[in-house]
Amino acid sequence: MTDNALVPHRLRNTAAAVLLILGLLLPWNIHVGLGIAATPGWVWLLLVLATALAVTGLAIPRLRLPLVAPYLVVVSGFVVLAVVQAVRYGGSASIPPGVGPGAWVGAAGALLAAAPAVKSAAATRFCSLVAVASLVVGVAASVFNLYWRTRFVLPGIGDPDVGSANLATALTAVLYALVAVIPLVIGFRWLRSAELEARLATVLLGAAALTAGAIVWVLPVGRDLDAFRGIAQSTGTAGVGFEGYLAWAAAAALVAAATVFGTRQPAAAWRGAARKGLLLIAVWCFGTAVLRIADVILSGVLDLPSPPYSGTALMAFDLLAAVLAIWLFVNSAGRAAPGRLMVTLFVGLFAATVCRLIVGVVLVPRVEPLGPGAPSEVFGNTLVQQITSTFDVALAVLALAALMIAALAPRRRQRRPGKVARGKATAARQASAVGMAGAGEPSRAVASAAGAAAPTGAAPGRADAAAPPAQAAAAEAPAAETPASQGAAAEASAPQGAPAIVVPGRAATATPEQPARIVRPDA
Repeated sequence: MTDNALVPHRLRNTAAAVLLILGLLLPWNIHVGLGIAATPGWVWLLLVLATALAVTGLAIPRLRLPLVAPYLVVVSGFVVLAVVQAVRYGGSASIPPGVGPGAWVGAAGALLAAAPAVKSAAATRFCSLVAVASLVVGVAASVFNLYWRTRFVLPGIGDPDVGSANLATALTAVLYALVAVIPLVIGFRWLRSAELEARLATVLLGAAALTAGAIVWVLPVGRDLDAFRGIAQSTGTAGVGFEGYLAWAAAAALVAAATVFGTRQPAAAWRGAARKGLLLIAVWCFGTAVLRIADVILSGVLDLPSPPYSGTALMAFDLLAAVLAIWLFVNSAGRAAPGRLMVTLFVGLFAATVCRLIVGVVLVPRVEPLGPGAPSEVFGNTLVQQITSTFDVALAVLALAALMIAALAPRRRQRRPGKVARGKATAARQASAVGMAGAGEPSRAVASAAGAAAPTGAAPGRADAAAPPAQAAAAEAPAAETPASQGAAAEASAPQGAPAIVVPGRAATATPEQPARIVRPDA
């Protein structure tokens, strides 16, 4: 294998090793992780051992898959535990453990390490399986959350005193459940699609999820951006949970191994992937704007002391981001706007997604902690209401990726249809003129040669003198041509060193060394 062929393999192995090691530094759930005091020793030892085996598999290609398999089993165990505990503790004061960013990052590294030992058909089936599992678990979580949020209000909808308040609460819960499922449905379509644009969009979405998980956990402001730091979220209440993040990261690792590493994809495919990301941003921001309106209405119906300007300002930023995203989605397919304007609006979209995060923390009032141990070392904050989530951070990263693609992979300018038609007509006229000029040169050569070979005693009349030289030569050729004149015509019509052929029945001489030039007598 050449050095150029080894470079993609080394990059993939390096990325896999970095992700596996980073998985140890991030929490796996609210009870397990580096720096979490409640982490059981045997669980931490299991994580270290699984990570060491997976990293060792990078150095032993023939044992790559067997050494990576234990890591994937550990990740599956955490997922099963999270689902069981979510059903068990749902609707109560106990917090389900969830699946943290350590598992997302580690699963991506493990699958990236195992990719060379997995056939393309098997990887496609695995992505489809992950997509189906993500959608099923996400919808189930949304339905469970909807039940827990409405089980006490549905019986009282017919009550004349509190019926309207109960109905408003139930409708708001339904809206939250529907909006939370939308990203999972969009990701489901990407993961199951065989199109190159959808595969690259999966890579971008998975990378954005991993980046968002690391940012929310590492930065101090992450606690305010997401009260549970992306760990214990479940679809239906606070946006996307591990049902989306883990699935996107796993599928992105397999897709990146086959599509990104070692293969340079066309700029048009990356632009198409960015457009899919724009659609996701637009749909989510429109959905959250609807939820802001529902929250304001619900606060008014329940007479809650919630400042309306907070919801109004947040809704304004949601709508701004949504409008910019949908405009860029529609116009980035063609060249309806200049390149500089497009890039400027991509910058504006990224700024709008970041501002959504800022105002979601700044405009929300704070309260005193409920107890001396609140918030805990892992989750919790002092905000009155959880406004933003890890998924909002992921969308900001996705907007930044779209901006980079727009700046680094600009679309070539396309000429307007009218200009294209005029250009073709001009090219046709130029080609016709060149053809007529080329056809006239041998005619003049034949005419001059025939005139030179004519008998000296023959004097043409006035009509002959007035006729064009080519026509006169054509008229005189049958009576005046001799073998000598034929040779002279051939020599006159051909460039120096290239014999000429006069057809039909005229001088036809050619040598194998040089191409012959054909002179038509009727030209």
